[in-house]
Amino acid sequence: MPAHGSPVIDVRPLERRDLALLRRWLTAPHVAAWWGAPPADGEATAAKYGPLIDGDDPTEMFVVVVDRRPAGVIQRYRIDDEAEWRAALAPAVDASGMAGIDYLIGELDLVGRVVGPAMISTFLASTFERYPDCRAVVVDVDPENRASWRALEKAGFRRIYDGDLFDPEEGVTARTLVHRIDREDVVPASPPPSDADA
Repeated sequence: MPAHGSPVIDVRPLERRDLALLRRWLTAPHVAAWWGAPPADGEATAAKYGPLIDGDDPTEMFVVVVDRRPAGVIQRYRIDDEAEWRAALAPAVDASGMAGIDYLIGELDLVGRVVGPAMISTFLASTFERYPDCRAVVVDVDPENRASWRALEKAGFRRIYDGDLFDPEEGVTARTLVHRIDREDVVPASPPPSDADA
């Protein structure tokens, strides 16, 4: 990380050559605590994440590169493509026309070093460009995962919900924080034409 403390963040699409590294990150205790049980082996990792790489799943996943070092992943999706999740979010927000993101820092030594807010901020503008009809991005977070929701707030998200939500993937209901950021808070509106443009 540069001496001034601001990491240089890049993202690139996840590739099959990244799957072993992704599985290592998913099995790391500081990640598995929040992402759930990791894939059992390389074959299971390929089965779960291969469709994202091949374009057979609408979710797009990217490797986050911090100062030229692969550090984690971030993904995005249209919530309208995930009908069960959109319904689950209903107590918190009408998420139609919104996008969701998920993220992890796989390298433990980079946790708590401004990487989280920086990678989220870097990703937001491109997400709104990718989904020009999406009006906001919403993210659900376990209340105990303070590092995650603090990263969201540092990146400009505001908390809109603190209560129980049903997780259709896990089949459980649990207290959840939901954070939101609107398009106009990320992508500045075009400036009005000046007299010179008239």
